[in-house]
Amino acid sequence: MNKKVLALGAMLFVWLTGAKAEVDPNFYIYLCFGQSNMEGNADVQSVDKQGIDQRFQMLATTNFDSPKRTMGQWYTATPPIVSPQGKLGMADYFGRTMVAALPAGIKVGVVDVAIGGCAIEMFDKDQYKTQMTDPSNWSTQLANKYYGGNPWNRLVTMAKKAQESGVIKGILLHQGESNNTQQDWPNKVKKIYTDLLKELNMAADSVPLFAGETLREENGGACWGHNAVIAKLPSVIPTSHVISSEACPGNGVDPWHFNALGYRIMGRRYAYAALELMGIEPMADPDYTMPATLKKFFAVKSLNVESNITAVPGQRIPVKATFEDGHTEDVTGTAFNVTSGDIAFNGDALASKGEGQGTADLIFTDFTRQQTTKHLNLSVSYFPFVKGVLKQLAGTLTLDTEARSIKLNASGQAGWVYDNRVDMSDYKYLVVKLKERQTCGAQVRIYAQTNVSNAGYVKDIGSATTVKVDLKNLKYSNRTINPAKISVVAFRAGSAGTLYIDDIYLTNNEDLSPTDILDSTADSPTAVKPVYSLQGVRLGTTDQWDQLPRGTYIVGDKVIQK
Repeated sequence: MNKKVLALGAMLFVWLTGAKAEVDPNFYIYLCFGQSNMEGNADVQSVDKQGIDQRFQMLATTNFDSPKRTMGQWYTATPPIVSPQGKLGMADYFGRTMVAALPAGIKVGVVDVAIGGCAIEMFDKDQYKTQMTDPSNWSTQLANKYYGGNPWNRLVTMAKKAQESGVIKGILLHQGESNNTQQDWPNKVKKIYTDLLKELNMAADSVPLFAGETLREENGGACWGHNAVIAKLPSVIPTSHVISSEACPGNGVDPWHFNALGYRIMGRRYAYAALELMGIEPMADPDYTMPATLKKFFAVKSLNVESNITAVPGQRIPVKATFEDGHTEDVTGTAFNVTSGDIAFNGDALASKGEGQGTADLIFTDFTRQQTTKHLNLSVSYFPFVKGVLKQLAGTLTLDTEARSIKLNASGQAGWVYDNRVDMSDYKYLVVKLKERQTCGAQVRIYAQTNVSNAGYVKDIGSATTVKVDLKNLKYSNRTINPAKISVVAFRAGSAGTLYIDDIYLTNNEDLSPTDILDSTADSPTAVKPVYSLQGVRLGTTDQWDQLPRGTYIVGDKVIQK
């Protein structure tokens, strides 16, 4: 039979039966929606157009003139991928990271509908018309120009089109600036999410929602307050996950938008969250050949961390990394391993209890699976009197480490914050000794949470120069703080004044002397004996006593505090 006849017969069969191409289960599709940060607001740089894997696809949700694209068709995801109005945005490096981490047989596609300046109601099928009443409004004009005046319908229509090719694996959201700090925002998002799941016949357990934070205050953001609202989303939508914008830079032009680097980092973080939820390590697949330009964004050149660090138990070691493309990021708490025989660690954080000195090798494995190592000398103490560790918590703080004084204004607080909580349950008492009586109405305060605006245990110092805190009885407002889970130990001033601290320590002794510890003002040990850390690591001998930093040591059968 003639080949043309066979081809015509096949086409006739498809037309008569309505048969469709088989859905590819290895084509992972993600719906994306939001306002301008999802639409993309940073100029596309030359590096952003290079080395884009054809496995990363975009479904055109509107018609493009340049580059020429037809709505409803798949294309390699070269930016702009949202609309002709958009630029570089959240989805660009989300997709690049995903295809780099997933096996070669898997493709990733994005279906992106986003409108600069729009409120979340623009994507509510029952509310979008309320956002379309003012023809002079910027978001209204964009919705009419690109999405037929109904962004909700366009997102659903294109999602159904995408389902003919692959499987929707998740939804990416970045929105909130136009609903800044509105407390009902999570419920509005829930309605849209629920409506999408119903319309597309999807289950929440298999289609999680990933919502990104807005630009933070320290990076120039004006809507940073909305992040507290976004943080509530998982309590309203159990299958939602918040993507941090910490340390993501703004564009320096306006207070709402990230710059190109900020979008790249945020896109990568969306991808890491999606991968981890699938049980996939957020690192490049070992068999993936990464384009050189992309590798420079992912590969670490050096770790920027102090070699000598004073820290509190439970603390993550603060680390910044310089990448091969020249950008620097705070990578604290990510992809670290620690090798140490001296200091106890719990994953990438110090153990939640114990003091001492020692060394550790911090090993960072970047997305390309390349390892960078930094050797650290560590001094760990519950109450180190060191700037940057003893922190301002409220008001203003002047810290004199030589005089061991804390100057606070009225209602000011300063203290030690334990991000991962510390365990003081081995001790009966916390003891504070002052060099002189305080006159600023000071209190010792202990909190179960790092937010010191919350209630906590309070102990008035009054005229005493020695203050005993019973760690087994940390009660407040008919509640008790577990001494194994302490988040903050602080001093609070009632009026402006200065506290002169002689010592602060933990003890089990009823006379409040340090537990099996010689008086810290006693003479240094005279007999030459080995000196060990609390972890049993030999640090030298007692004739080198003056060279040792302030801390707690084992000398002979005694624990000595210097």
